[in-house]
Order: sequence, then C-alpha cells, then structure tokens
Amino acid sequence: MNFNPTASSSIRHTIRYLEWLILIVYFLIFVLNRRETSYSYLPIPTYVAFINLIVLTGLSFIFPINRPIWYRQAYIALEILTIMIARAVGVGYDIVLYLILAKSCFLFKRKLVIYITIFSGILWNFMIVLSVPKILEFNRLNITRILAEYDNTNLIIRRVVINDIGSYLTASIFVLLFCFVVISEQKSRQKAEALTQQVETLAASLERSRIAREIHDSLGHSLTTLDIQLELAQRLYYKDANKAVNSLNIAKDLASECLTKVRNSVQSIRQTNFNLNQALATLVEQVGRNQSFTIDLDSELPQLPSQTSHQLYCIVQEAVNNIQKHACAKNVNIKGFQNNQAIILEIIDDGKGFEVTAHHTGFGLRGMQERVQILGGELQVKSTFGKGTRIRVWIPS
Repeated sequence: MNFNPTASSSIRHTIRYLEWLILIVYFLIFVLNRRETSYSYLPIPTYVAFINLIVLTGLSFIFPINRPIWYRQAYIALEILTIMIARAVGVGYDIVLYLILAKSCFLFKRKLVIYITIFSGILWNFMIVLSVPKILEFNRLNITRILAEYDNTNLIIRRVVINDIGSYLTASIFVLLFCFVVISEQKSRQKAEALTQQVETLAASLERSRIAREIHDSLGHSLTTLDIQLELAQRLYYKDANKAVNSLNIAKDLASECLTKVRNSVQSIRQTNFNLNQALATLVEQVGRNQSFTIDLDSELPQLPSQTSHQLYCIVQEAVNNIQKHACAKNVNIKGFQNNQAIILEIIDDGKGFEVTAHHTGFGLRGMQERVQILGGELQVKSTFGKGTRIRVWIPS
C-alpha cells in the first residue's frame, strides 16, 4: 500500500502520539491498581509488564509505512509477540492489540490484515487459557485476603473507578485519534489530487511549449524562405518568367524539405531506438546540399534514451539553422562524445559572431536552453565578433 510522503508523515506522527498516550494510561493503571492480592503483583508479571511497556514504547518510534514488505511483517510480528507474552502472564494490553491491528491496515493489503486479525485472536485466547491456571492457583492461595477486600467499600470503589476510567480513556483516545488519522489521510489525499491536477495543467503547458519549439526548430526557417520565394515568383511572373519559374522550383524544393522535416521530427519522437549519430549525419548531409559552408561531424555518442537523443538532435538542428540565417560562416564543426561524468555536444562555427548577453527576440537560444533544462544539463554559449561562436551542451550521464 503506497501513500504520498505528506500523508505518510501525518499518519506516522498521529499513530505514534496515540500509542504513547495509550501506553501511559496502561502504565498508570498498572501502578495505581497494584495490590498484593493481584496476580500481576508477582515479580514475573511485574517485570514482564514493565519490559513490554519499554519494548512497545521503543517500537512506537518506528512505523515502517514506506519500508519493504518483509520489514513491515517483522515489525507487526514483533509487536504482536510482545503483547502475547504479556497476556501469557496475566497482563492484558487489549487496546494496544487493537491499535496494532489498525496499524496493519496501513501496512498491508486487506487479505493479509484479515489473516493477522484471525491469527492474533486465536493466539490471544490461547494465551489467556495458558494464564488462567496460574491465576486461579494464586487466587485460591489468597482467597481469604481477596474476600476481605470486598468488605472495604472504599477500596472497591477506588478499584472500579480506576479500571473504568482507565478503560474509558484508552478506548476513547484510540477511537478519537484513529479517526483523526483517517481524516488526516483523506485531507492529504485531497491535496494530492489537487497537486495532480496542477501537474496535469503544467504538463499541458509544457507540451504546448514543446510543440512551439518543434514548429520553430523544424519548419520556421524553411517556411520563411518558402514565403519569400513565392512572393518573389509573384513579382516576377509578368516581368521575367524564367526567374519566376526558378523561384517556384526553389519553393517546391523548400515545400518538400518542410514535409521531410515534419516526417523526420515525428519519426524521431516515436522511435524508441532513435540513433542520434545517424540522425546527425543525415542532417549534415541535407544541410550541406544547399549551403555555402562545410560541416565537419565527429560524433561518437553511445545509444541514449529516446528523449535525450531527440532533444540533442533538435539542439543541433536549431544551431545549424541559426548559422544558416545569421552567422555567414564557412566552416562548422559538430562534436559529440561522452566522458565519465557527462554527455558533451559542441557546435563551433567561424562566422561573424554576436553579442551573447543582448536580448534576442527569436526562439532559437531560448528553445535550446529549455531543451537542455529538460535534460537537467547546462548550456554554454561563447561568441566573439569576427571569430565565430561556440555552443557547448553538457548533460549528466
């Protein structure tokens, strides 16, 4: 049975306070009700009772609600064994036994709780049977003093009051605080449901941001160029038919490129065995057909999780698009490797550079930063006017 951390902490503390109060009440009843005509006055029951109270108090500091099943079973078994030993010498911690059964409801599945309850009931009555002959023998030997006590009205009243008040206190404390535990767990569950709703809303927002990045990274540049070529074809239609046809041919190629990018993007998201090295090689080949700069790819990345591979691919794709649009570079180096601590990806160009700290209105750098944050890594961008730009992605391995 699983609980959220907040609910587990609340249940643990409430049950611990409940157990302490019940043990204190039992201790007071035991001390105030001690008399020579009681079997529990003998050394063995006295020692066993106090030792059991100490053991139960120590166990109350442990409530393994989130521990392995064998640990929880051993915990409940030890508590039940402690109660049964006390019952065998004539000391009955009835309410504590009920509390242990209640705790088992939080630790085990229903079927196992039923088995524990049945077994505890059988063992409890068996221990009573074992203790009855010794108690009867003690009462037989002390029958005269026991009968004499019944002539002392004050003593009888005090004993009844102590026992009744003690029983009422233990039972009422158990009922009230256990109800508080249930109410607290319900409130925690409601909070968890509210948090789940918030997480779903946040996930939807993140998904919208992801889709926006995908559209920008994969199609933004190509669609912009396509729009320019179509506009140019419109202007040249009546002036220069040949140039208009050339613009239309370029637009057709761009439209095909957009379609290819959409397919590649969808494929990279759906693939569970997405090969990043191969995808980067394909990207470099496609870009190299229509660009004036050369790309040197040196990628020796291992097989990575699909999410990591896809995000790194989109980062490289966006960096290359930015170089195409703004850098005026002649050479681009893409390196990918893994060391003992991280996965490292570098995109270096010899273009005109830019001011890194300046405000940028586009989605490029911001999109790359968001993707790196999703992977829990770091993004470093260094650029010098006239010397180029270096983008370094560091993802913990």
